[in-house]
Amino acid sequence: MNGAESDAAGMTGEGRGSTVLRRLIAGQARKRPGEGTGGPPAGPAEAPGIERAASTALARAAERAHRLAVFVEKVAHSSISLPELTELLPERALLAVVEGPGEELGVVAICPNLLASLIEMQALGRVTSRPAIPRRATRTDAAISEDFVNGLLAELHRELRGGRDFPELGGFRYVTYLDDPRPLSLMLEDAGMSRLTLGFRIGPAGQRMGTVLIAVPAPAPRREPAPLAQLPPAPDPGAMPVPAEGAGTTLAAVVQEAPVALTGVLCRRMMTLRSLRGLIPGATIPLPQNALDEARIETGTGQLVARGKLGEADGFHAIRLSAALPSPKDHAEGNALDEPDPFRATETDEPLLSRLRG
Repeated sequence: MNGAESDAAGMTGEGRGSTVLRRLIAGQARKRPGEGTGGPPAGPAEAPGIERAASTALARAAERAHRLAVFVEKVAHSSISLPELTELLPERALLAVVEGPGEELGVVAICPNLLASLIEMQALGRVTSRPAIPRRATRTDAAISEDFVNGLLAELHRELRGGRDFPELGGFRYVTYLDDPRPLSLMLEDAGMSRLTLGFRIGPAGQRMGTVLIAVPAPAPRREPAPLAQLPPAPDPGAMPVPAEGAGTTLAAVVQEAPVALTGVLCRRMMTLRSLRGLIPGATIPLPQNALDEARIETGTGQLVARGKLGEADGFHAIRLSAALPSPKDHAEGNALDEPDPFRATETDEPLLSRLRG
């Protein structure tokens, strides 16, 4: 190659490099409209902010946890209700349940393609082009994904700190996993949630398409403090009555501190003696469709105290109260949660009772 050809080749390489640099600069300018020009950004500034933050957080978490390359293509954020959440979850996803401050629960859904890529990076050190095999997530899958989930929440907290688009994620950590979305309606609060969905390509060549969905309870709306003029005046310490000696403990206070044994009742069913005698180990007793939502809390004498929904808390069965506790006045007037005794004999039960007495 002579000198002229070398100069031409050098100019061609330099021209190509300049073209690539110009494209990168133009792309950054489109992502940050108005920066460096002093003008206002085109359109709302919050959406590009959360999109860039979520993309950076996902890429950094995947790289640090499993040295996995991801390229985010789509970010969607919205407020949803709990029934809507199950419709947005990826099919056959690993559902990582996360817990935050105040025992708030959320979920991080990992699609099968991303789960298969995390496993391949752990076992092979690379991502293959084979499609992910559809299967139910296992405890081993959850253990492999735990570091990724915690890293993603930490990176999102770091990138979105101080923003108003998404709740604070600093205190959320992985606690358990689910392979079926149906228990989510019992575990999560039946209130508004914030949803963040990321669509991305996985691997250096973008061999697979992946999806991650993050849903956590939406922050409570901030209430403005009442003006000082509307606040009640502070009581005068000198005008407050001083209790007499020995009057600090009353009979009512002692009764209020007495322990009460409570019983959780899922439901009650009336059965004939023939059906009862026919029960064997492994037999199925049909329950009402709303049995989980109509759990009862009763005293030892069968008095109804409250209603709730059967769920789980810290690995134990729990009942989330959905009806207010009746007051003593309600009990006195008979307007509490009183119901007819389900074991009271009816006309149809009289033949059975007669045979039992005989």
